Amino acid sequence: MMRLVPPAGAPLEILHIFRAVLSSWFADASQEMPLTALGPFFNSRYVFGISSGRAALWAILKALQKSRADRSVVVIPAYTCFSVPAAIVRAGLRIYPVDVNPETLDYDHVQLAALPAEGILCIITSNLFGLVNDTERIRSAARARGAALIDDAAQALGASRGGNLAGTVGDVGFFSFGRGKAMTTVEGGLIVTDSCEFGAPIQAEIEALPAPTAFHCASLLMKMLSYSVFVHPRLYWIPNSIPLLKLGVTEFQPDFIVADLPPFARALLPRLMQRLGAVNEVRRQNAAAIAKALENHPRLSLPRVARDCEPTYLRLPVIARDRATRDAAVFRMQRAGIGATPFYPSAICDIPGIAKHMATQDFHRPQAESLSQRLLTLPTHPYVGPGDLERMGNILNSL
Repeated sequence: MMRLVPPAGAPLEILHIFRAVLSSWFADASQEMPLTALGPFFNSRYVFGISSGRAALWAILKALQKSRADRSVVVIPAYTCFSVPAAIVRAGLRIYPVDVNPETLDYDHVQLAALPAEGILCIITSNLFGLVNDTERIRSAARARGAALIDDAAQALGASRGGNLAGTVGDVGFFSFGRGKAMTTVEGGLIVTDSCEFGAPIQAEIEALPAPTAFHCASLLMKMLSYSVFVHPRLYWIPNSIPLLKLGVTEFQPDFIVADLPPFARALLPRLMQRLGAVNEVRRQNAAAIAKALENHPRLSLPRVARDCEPTYLRLPVIARDRATRDAAVFRMQRAGIGATPFYPSAICDIPGIAKHMATQDFHRPQAESLSQRLLTLPTHPYVGPGDLERMGNILNSL
């Protein structure tokens, strides 16, 4: 039987799914919002559920637009998830990419400090792979321009820096619970803020969302059950061999669905969050084992982690000296049954057709473009076993 370790994943137990379904069916009006139980975890008065992480960002941007109609520019890292520019475009706003520092995967703070003084609605962090950005410096750049700070923690649930959880340091933050995230309901997003200034208008956007259809809820339930079975390495090769599922495919799609979060997904999230700390600790341990195999490697390196950062390593990012080395590593890993990936196919500035959505004509960012050709990621989730770690180490040392 073929064994293939998924590139990313999190446990999703069938028993928890059915308990969430039952509790959502039999809940009375006073129990319709179980997400409020997560407020203390995020130290936030407002916690909103929505259909996806990119839908969460869209709702935040729409709320900001209404209070700052004279601003239309959103600053983002030039290397980040394609869902970020997709949400910006769907909101009718313009993108201003800032280059990234390949040694930290954070903003290039020299370029960030040189941003235009006017027209900026907000600056968005990235916190890729659970490596938390220097949010205080980003906040300073935002405040200097009268802009809001949106803390994108789609990949950083449970990660922290300076004792502050990712997603909670900005004016508003958001998380994703899609496939491959720290914890998953297959679809779903979360918005958190402790500010009435931002919470009230976002709440108005959320309350105006359409309810998910019965068909969509049934479809999501089937996806959850399928995920819980096929995420295991002994079975993952089955969905991975079906092109229609587009596993691992990154697409720029501004026409995504925006809707309320299904009730059983709401009921499931607090259950999943109870296991977050243990799951993230496994990721850290697996990342440390792989990092040890990479010590003093002549052609591969890891991003630098700030001393006050406690990353979660949704995946372990590895930076190759060149594209040929990256591609060789990915090929050998996949041949050995390890779900290594080259991650995003390009920098944001190289997405086909993105030019018309840019706030500046000079939007190419060389460091981000180079990073997109040299970055690979390795799995760290709880389904990675000792034998998988040994295979990864052997392959890395053979390059």
